[in-house]
Amino acid sequence: MKTTDAYALLLRELEAIRDLPEPELLALVGQAASERVVEVDGEPIGIELLATWQDRTHGAVRVTAHARGPSTWRHEHLQEAITIAVSSSASANI
Repeated sequence: MKTTDAYALLLRELEAIRDLPEPELLALVGQAASERVVEVDGEPIGIELLATWQDRTHGAVRVTAHARGPSTWRHEHLQEAITIAVSSSASANI
């Protein structure tokens, strides 16, 4: 796995989630992790995204992204996460 390409893919995935409308973002919280395989430079890279509440106040959503792929000697794994603040009125409706 080309680490720089896989990491760039993770960042694009996280930015896409950051740009979601708040109701769509909140709909992801509590769901099972989404998983898919993307080809990057001819290599299959598994992408997993999981959205959870940052804490009990439900003031922010934490999105964790994982990239998993083959390398020459071992299976590689990258992880990155972002925290997205949400309005108190939106999180109160959950």
